[in-house]
Amino acid sequence: MIRKKIFGIFLTLLILLFISTIAFAQGDGVSETFDSPELPPGWEGTPGVKVGDGVLRIPPESFVAAPGIWENMELSVLLRRIGEGDFVISYGANEQGSFHLVCSANQIGIQYESNGVLDELAASEMEFIPAGEWFELHLIVAEWGHQILINGQSVLATEDIPLSVGGISFETFPETGIEIDSVEIFGDAVGQLDVEAEPEAQPEPQQVETGADSGIPSGEWVYTGGPSGGLGYDIRIDPQNTNIMYVTDAWAGAFKSVDGGASWFPINEGIMARVGPSNDGIPVFSLTIDPNNSNRLWVGTQFGGGVFRSDDGGQSWQAMSNGIQERSLTIRGFTVQPGNSDVVYLAGEIASWEWNGTPLDGIAFDLTKGAIYKTIDGGANWTRIWFGDNLARYALIDPDDHNRLFASTGIFDREAANSNPAAFEMGGVGILRSSDGGTTWEVLGTANGIRADELFFGSLAMHPKNTDILIGAAGNDAYLFALDGEIGAIYRTENGGDHWERVLNLPNASAVEICESDPNIVYAASMGGFYRSKDSGKNWELQGGTGDLGQMGESLWGPPDIVAGFPIDMQCDITNPKRIFVNNYGGGNFLSEDGGKTWVDASKGYTGAIMHEVSVAKNNPALVFASARSGIFYSSDGGKNWQGMAYGVARAMEAFAIIANPEDTNHIITVIGDAGARPKISHDGGQSWQEGVLDYGEHGFHEWGAIKKMKFSLTKSERVVGVQGDIECIDANECAQNGHGVVFSDDGGLSWQPSNLQNGMALELIYAPDGSAYISVYPGDLYRSTDDGETWELIAQNITPGMTPNSDPELGAPVLTSLAADADKLYAGFLRGGIMLSEDGGANWRVASSGMLPETSVFDLVADAAHEGVVYAASNDAGVYRSTDGGESWAAINDGLLTRAGVSLALSDDGTVLYLATTGGGVFRLGTPAGISQSAQTGFEPDTAPDSSTEEGQSPTIPCVGGLAPIGLIGVGWVWKRKK
Repeated sequence: MIRKKIFGIFLTLLILLFISTIAFAQGDGVSETFDSPELPPGWEGTPGVKVGDGVLRIPPESFVAAPGIWENMELSVLLRRIGEGDFVISYGANEQGSFHLVCSANQIGIQYESNGVLDELAASEMEFIPAGEWFELHLIVAEWGHQILINGQSVLATEDIPLSVGGISFETFPETGIEIDSVEIFGDAVGQLDVEAEPEAQPEPQQVETGADSGIPSGEWVYTGGPSGGLGYDIRIDPQNTNIMYVTDAWAGAFKSVDGGASWFPINEGIMARVGPSNDGIPVFSLTIDPNNSNRLWVGTQFGGGVFRSDDGGQSWQAMSNGIQERSLTIRGFTVQPGNSDVVYLAGEIASWEWNGTPLDGIAFDLTKGAIYKTIDGGANWTRIWFGDNLARYALIDPDDHNRLFASTGIFDREAANSNPAAFEMGGVGILRSSDGGTTWEVLGTANGIRADELFFGSLAMHPKNTDILIGAAGNDAYLFALDGEIGAIYRTENGGDHWERVLNLPNASAVEICESDPNIVYAASMGGFYRSKDSGKNWELQGGTGDLGQMGESLWGPPDIVAGFPIDMQCDITNPKRIFVNNYGGGNFLSEDGGKTWVDASKGYTGAIMHEVSVAKNNPALVFASARSGIFYSSDGGKNWQGMAYGVARAMEAFAIIANPEDTNHIITVIGDAGARPKISHDGGQSWQEGVLDYGEHGFHEWGAIKKMKFSLTKSERVVGVQGDIECIDANECAQNGHGVVFSDDGGLSWQPSNLQNGMALELIYAPDGSAYISVYPGDLYRSTDDGETWELIAQNITPGMTPNSDPELGAPVLTSLAADADKLYAGFLRGGIMLSEDGGANWRVASSGMLPETSVFDLVADAAHEGVVYAASNDAGVYRSTDGGESWAAINDGLLTRAGVSLALSDDGTVLYLATTGGGVFRLGTPAGISQSAQTGFEPDTAPDSSTEEGQSPTIPCVGGLAPIGLIGVGWVWKRKK
């Protein structure tokens, strides 16, 4: 029987019926082919529902209602499933109940829901319809009963079921989305039901437009496409047209270039997987171009065993995951058999929580197993052909003997399931070889010349003309530093893997590439060094970096102003061996045109940057500074272009606080985690840096923690105050005990002194308009200073008990993470707790989250000094909220945001430009600085991006923003609730 999966469909359909803006169909019927890029008049849907290229796309856990109230009718739909789950068509929905037509791949059934009771009326088996295959569903509802036809064949008919007058809707479940090409409804349209909606007792974060009263003109957020960074993975060049390229990022998805990598646009329509705190991240890891048909692409997701195939160069995707056994398989790589596109291999990673039942960490990373799968029918079905003790990364097919396969196992930021962390024994598998198409495998390891501490091969390449020559990169970040040794190397074999020679000592080597146009040219890289060989990998020359263990400064290769990160995948231009692209964890995508000696950023138009802070210059809304896992950046044109500032001692990753002196924007201070605890100071706009001095006090060197927030004094030009705390701490005892309070500097950040508050995890620091400074200390204490940060007074202790407890006990108690102040009020934002406000300087507090999602996590707050009562809040799970009445009510302002995982806000002095830094989406801008075009951005523009449906590629589409499900209605405004 069809599974009982109808939860709230009846309620959500009624909600849509009550919306006064629906234009109900009259006359003979409805015929819709979705030719317009917007939802047709009268249709209503949840966020994430999109129309494009003549198709209505409904992602997982989404909802669309068709116009009209019907009695006798015929409904005809041409559609296909995107994913392996079920979907439902509801009809005859009114205040008494609703019929549900539930459709899976090989079953169809009718249910009736009334007063919370769900009855199975009829169900039937039918011919299997795979995901991605178009089919016509025809529903007839008449006095004699209900009948369902699939592709013209009757599959189910019922009798003696009474008619029901009501509306029609389409809804998807978590496992699947659907695409609808056309809808036709004919019959008796009877108009709108005479009912009233009961308001749902929930807050109302309805979308509003900004306007002149807020200082920011109406409009959508602008996607700046930067700074560069994220979790980069694969880079590919179309062998038929070198102008066409593809790149992936595990936060931002898949992207395409039609100008040889000069610019990029997203190609994620139909890739349904979503991750991240706001469920907007698109976790595309691997991408491969079919060598037999360059319009056919394969992508795999980081979690969930998501395999997708495109047959039109990325314009659309269909899910192809049938046969994947694991629930959490991460797809690390694909290989298509030359001459036969039906045969494909995929390599993957199995997280410890699946194979072990619970998470199992090593000394730094997850202990993983791995799997290799094979399909012989173009992805319709997959069969697991290898299962082992480390993840599988690359699978290679010998073009001269398709039964001979090689696979590499391991990667730098995972540990093998057969490791022994307690004894610091790193385990591993090495390289796999098969001579029978994957039926059996042999392990190539220590007996074949590979060191026991170098069995992690994150990269493997095969010589295109002599397939007995293979070159691999071995390394592991955790054990490299835990054992403090030179672990990592480039290995080479000339006899098909029987024996491997260690040809280059390269600690934590992570990528290797043999150039197809000249196989004598081989590249190898780690974070600290980039090498080139001119004799097919026998001898090597250092091109950039130092190749040693250094993780900062001039030891790193890449552009002089940006940290490249950990190289994961490389691609030689197939016509020019000196032209090489490298996609990196952390840094982005980079290009060298001189064999690796010099580099430029090649990430224009996309970013998956995991941001920490954004700040805007005083009296210059176009000048903005940003810190991220990928380092420090600035833009002087409102985000249209981004430049790095990673020079000298500031050349490192994991940047935290960043501020510019309000009186001199060339004076910048930042703290970069991988460069140590000492603040970095620049007086020339970030072109050179010096380190601050930390020695002070009678005890000498202070037990220093990384400064996560800093502010310049409002009255003393060289006074800087900093707090030493970490919002990402997990254990409550650690959070409470390991903080180091507040420090201050009187010489612009060069030397520092302790305040009277030298303990406690301080998480936020602000200045109020009257010059008072406030900090929050874990978990909910509030301190004030009236002498610019030298002494602090506790004014409110643990203000969180006044908040409503979280409904989910696993979330833990709310934590005070953000503060803001205007002339009359203090505002406090909480992790998992919304907002509170005080009208007496912080002594007393009350909840002020009306309009917000329950238990939302507010990471930043900013009060608009130029517009009374206007306050903005950045939520890490729900985007940006705005209040115009001093925090009494809030409304979401998320139009244009590709991700709602907000972490930091920066508002211009005049209140006309607002910047948002996000987790996995870089920086967005609302409002336009003078002299900057509203549409100007460092990436694609939705209305002007290249048409790549021909040889140049396809029209880009902004990724859907999904992850919400409707639960109620107040008046005519939507109420949303996060998925659990």
